[in-house]
Formats: sequence, C-alpha cells, structure tokens
Amino acid sequence: MVKGKAPHRHHYVPRMVQRNFVNEDGGLYFWRREFAVGEVRSTTPANLFVEDNLYSMVDGAGVRDAEIEVGFSRLESVAAPFIDKLLRVVRHGMIPILDEGSWDFWHHYNYYAQKRVSAWHERFLTQDDLFMVMKSIATKEQWAEHERMWAENREEALRVMRNSRIAAQVDPPPEDLLAELHTRGLVIYVAPSRTSFILGDDVGASAQISTDRVNFMPIACDMAVGYSADKKSVRVERLTASGVRRMNEAMTKKSYLIAGRSRAQIASLSRISYEAPDILQGWQGRRQETA
Repeated sequence: MVKGKAPHRHHYVPRMVQRNFVNEDGGLYFWRREFAVGEVRSTTPANLFVEDNLYSMVDGAGVRDAEIEVGFSRLESVAAPFIDKLLRVVRHGMIPILDEGSWDFWHHYNYYAQKRVSAWHERFLTQDDLFMVMKSIATKEQWAEHERMWAENREEALRVMRNSRIAAQVDPPPEDLLAELHTRGLVIYVAPSRTSFILGDDVGASAQISTDRVNFMPIACDMAVGYSADKKSVRVERLTASGVRRMNEAMTKKSYLIAGRSRAQIASLSRISYEAPDILQGWQGRRQETA
C-alpha cells in the first residue's frame, strides 16, 4: 500500500505522451470548454491532463492510497521506450516489427490508456448513471444494504462508490476482448508536414476518413495508432491534411480539454461543439444481448 507522501498529482494522459506534442518552447497550447472560443493558453505537460488524487483510494479513516497511480507509472516506464522506438522506426520510413510480447503489451497499454481517463470518472458516468448500473447488477440484499447506507451515512456511501469506480480502472482486459485484439493488426496514421494531431482528455476517437471509419489514438504530433482487421500485421497509412483535420475535429467533439503544438490550430478547433457519447445506451444494449 502506497501511503503518506505518495504522489497526488495524477496525469491521466501521461507526460511521456504529452512530450511528443510540445512546441519549440517545450510547451503545449490548450483550450477548455469553460474558456471563451479562441481563448487559447499555454503551459507545460506537468500542468495538463492532471487531477489531484484521481486514482487514490480512501479508507474509512480518510487515508489516501496511491497504489494505482504508482502502478500506472510503472506501465508508463515500459510504454515510453516502446512508443519512442515505434516513432523512430516509422520516421525512418520503415515498418515496425512486433514480437508476441510486444503485441500483448500494446493491447494492455491501449486498453488502460483509454480506460483510465478522467472523463470516465466524472463525465461519462454520472452519479445517477452509476446508481442505475449498480441496481441492475446487485442482488436484492446488496441493493438494500446500499440504500440503508445511503440513508444513514451518505458520505460513507459516496466513499465506497468512488473507491469502487477507481478500483475498476485497474481491472484487466476481459479474456474475450484480449482474444479479439489478438486477431487484429495495427495501423499507424502519419500526418503530413505542417499538420499535427492534437490530444484530447478522452485519448481515443473515431473519424470518417474517405470511405472508412477509423478508430485512433494519437501518440505523437505526427502519428496516431489504430487497429486493423489484418492479424498481427503493421501498416503505415499516410494521411492528407484534410484527413488529419477530420480526426482532430472528432477528438475535439468528445473532449472538454484539447491541447497541441499550434495556437492557431487549437483556436480553430475551439469552435467545435461538444457531443457527449452515450455509453450507457451501449452498455444496456450489451446487457440485453446477453440476457
């Protein structure tokens, strides 16, 4: 258990990823939805995509445990050289070759990168949504106990709910999901010169590129990664400027916070409205399919 002076500033988009997007001054231009349109500011990776105690569990005495954050840091220490090597190989005009261990690592890293974001804690799943999910999966006795605690000690009930939600961040990928991912390959999308990808506070997005709908996660200002239907193969796809723009717009639509290396680019994207993903509808659909 990591307690005491454990780290309390938890980056849900790791700094090792943010550094791949910095401008010549080593900073990032950013915009939040509470800002006026076009009100772009600048800061460093240390101060972006970060929240206090985002992954800290709290016991009944109020003591915080940052073990989950430390675990994510260990994952990032392995991911940083992995991503750096991927970027170097592609920038030299070559196709990366991944061994079995590399494929398995990427599937896990990608899973946790998209699951651990702040949006999943506070935005995509509200308190009322969480109640709905809990009630649908709890036994009568479990739900009765929760209602009793909610009536008698709401603060304790909220602590238990928050801890449960944080603990879910480190649940491993389901075996059926891993099996499906192992049938896929990777597509590395490369931005043309004088264009760049942005970061959003939900790190992955989906965009229509030509006749295809692609899912992607930016890993550097000039590269994003997605899955393909070609088993354990790696393909490099060079985009047009309009393709990069569509991907950045898709990222902006689902983000409260965006950041990148160009002030003008972030100002332009700040005009795009937010479109909330309906994740509960998808969850309910999966429940009905398996009922």
